[in-house]
Amino acid sequence: MTVPSGRPDPARAVVTALVRAALAAEEGAAAPGVSLDGYAARALFATAQRHRVQELLRTHADALGLPAELVGLLDRWRLLARQRVLLQTLDTVRAWELLDAAGVDALVFKGQALAVQTTGRADARGPGDVDLLVAPDQLVAAHRALTGAGWRLRDGVRVEPGTWSWRHVSRWGNALTYRGEGADVDLHWRLEITPDAHPPFRELLARAEPVVIGDAKVPTLGRYDALRHLAAHREGWVWLRTLADLRRLCREPGVLDGPLRPAAVRSLAAARTTVGLPQGVPASVHAQLDRTPPAFLAQVLRNHAAEVPSGFGGGVGGAIGFRHRLATSSSPADLQHTAVALVLPAHAAYPVRSRTAWTGVPQALALRLSAALRAVRRLLLPRRAAGRAA
Repeated sequence: MTVPSGRPDPARAVVTALVRAALAAEEGAAAPGVSLDGYAARALFATAQRHRVQELLRTHADALGLPAELVGLLDRWRLLARQRVLLQTLDTVRAWELLDAAGVDALVFKGQALAVQTTGRADARGPGDVDLLVAPDQLVAAHRALTGAGWRLRDGVRVEPGTWSWRHVSRWGNALTYRGEGADVDLHWRLEITPDAHPPFRELLARAEPVVIGDAKVPTLGRYDALRHLAAHREGWVWLRTLADLRRLCREPGVLDGPLRPAAVRSLAAARTTVGLPQGVPASVHAQLDRTPPAFLAQVLRNHAAEVPSGFGGGVGGAIGFRHRLATSSSPADLQHTAVALVLPAHAAYPVRSRTAWTGVPQALALRLSAALRAVRRLLLPRRAAGRAA
């Protein structure tokens, strides 16, 4: 599970209750009254911003009876975010059309595609990056289409087709980030690092649903696949926005009829405990959620009671990432990926420019060892200083 900073965030409980009430209003029910417990508008806004639910609260501000000062802060945020939302819309359409013109089948997912799918509005989740999913065998073509149009791999990532680092990343990783003048593009060739955590691309494409973003109709994950991807995602237990997305997807008839993996059950149980689930969730699903260990749900609440850094990206590493990969592993190939990720993860190849594994692997391992030694020194230095002071 991803771990927040640990600093207390006392306004979190109030913001969680507001999110729960806003989602009820979105579903046509009367929003239950929420006491703000005397918290200042700025404290509530800061927590809403950390959990990325500003747009949700502003949309239902009247139903929630939010004070004018908090509404003013949400309005100013919305005004500042408007340009980013517009750029995201333009670049979502532009990037998908580039790949389509290059003969690359691609799905737009998360971001605005998920917002349209669950609310009918492209700006319902606020601004963000562009997430695209392609088949692994079309990754090189997608890379060349994006870089040919001006997107560039993010700083510190030197992988290029034909190098050992590219082969290592494409085999053991699942996404690369491309910086652009507008929105960044996260190009995925798997939904998760573990290859069998989700169906193959062609199966997902066959179940894709069209959504309208800007003036274009683009394909996105079907609701069944979107729910299972989001529920298995490692960020699902931290962000209120992700938990809200889970509740929204659960509104769809039949979306919970299929089997749920353990990671999905845990995420849905976390959503039920925090933002709630909509009416109509089958009793059989609730029965599965009832079997979630109380200790896990208590940890979810403790993590939500801690402050999540505003720049935190939700990524995981080390022991936390290893546990996540084990939880999503469902085949020998998944376990192999988990083992390799522990020793030589995909990102270890980013700085290496070798064209062959004979020189690339030793370089990457040496860099890993050097980074580990630096980390150990950072841990030991405070203890040595404390010993000298004593």
